[in-house]
Amino acid sequence: MPSGKPFLRRALCGSGFAVTVLLAGLAWRLPPDGQEHRALAQFVGRFHPLVVHLPIALLALVPLLELAGAFGRRDDLRAAAGFVLGLAAWSALAAAADGWLLAWSGAYSGPLLVRHMWCGIGLAGLSLLTAAVRPRVAAEAGAGPAFLLLYGPLLAAALGLMVWTSHQGGAITHGETFLTDPMPARLRTWLRLPPRARPVAATVKKTDATLYAARIEPLFLRSCTSCHDAHKVKGGFRLDTYAWLMQGGDGGPEIVPWHPADSEIVRRITLPHDDDDFMPSNHKNLLAAEDIHLIEQWIAAGASATQPLRADPPPPDVAQ
Repeated sequence: MPSGKPFLRRALCGSGFAVTVLLAGLAWRLPPDGQEHRALAQFVGRFHPLVVHLPIALLALVPLLELAGAFGRRDDLRAAAGFVLGLAAWSALAAAADGWLLAWSGAYSGPLLVRHMWCGIGLAGLSLLTAAVRPRVAAEAGAGPAFLLLYGPLLAAALGLMVWTSHQGGAITHGETFLTDPMPARLRTWLRLPPRARPVAATVKKTDATLYAARIEPLFLRSCTSCHDAHKVKGGFRLDTYAWLMQGGDGGPEIVPWHPADSEIVRRITLPHDDDDFMPSNHKNLLAAEDIHLIEQWIAAGASATQPLRADPPPPDVAQ
């Protein structure tokens, strides 16, 4: 039986590819379907935001070690780069597996989430391929031009996919415009991005606006749609349009017109912030007390999409 480091590297890469294929099969057969599954799977999956930072840091360190070793003629740094790359590949695989577990068990769905999941699996596979190619090419080419022609592009592709996958993860957590919203206008023009959208409330004509369009919808868009829109659907519930809002989620209607106390959405936004059911769960753009009171009043008045802005809804305690 072969022995030594080459055999160990081949065994680690081979087993890594086998696990990646198995993970891809699980993700294909058991995609995120918006339904909650086993509590243990949810518990393990919720470590994903912690685990995912390890491969990002390790993969970003590899080119720095390679460059420092090449320019400084330090073989020890070059050897360290190979070791770090192997750790990055396996930690990327662990993060992808944990991410699939979270998506599948945590009642998530949506194209953005699915795209992020498959990019994570792809990043694990590409990182393993880069780690498998590196020692062979380095040995055969003496770290010369052929080494750069094969290993360099693979490493650059892995870094690019890492950035793209990380961006999608940030969009899932903070919304798709989290990175681009504060971008300077000149940079937006250079990247051919559309101008920054004006706040929803500012685009409504106050003379003929409805209460929902002018006051309620902006609250939901600001605080809720990072987890409940067409791209990421938590619990089958979307708040990006009035029709989806009133349709409710997997557990039934979230809003009961005329009855804020019976509305699930009111229960969740008024829970203690450390409660697992509190919304927004990412604790970003929290609703102020006056915002919550306004939502309660709107529901107490019938949760209408056509109620004029100028008409004040009755307080919840007088609604029947």
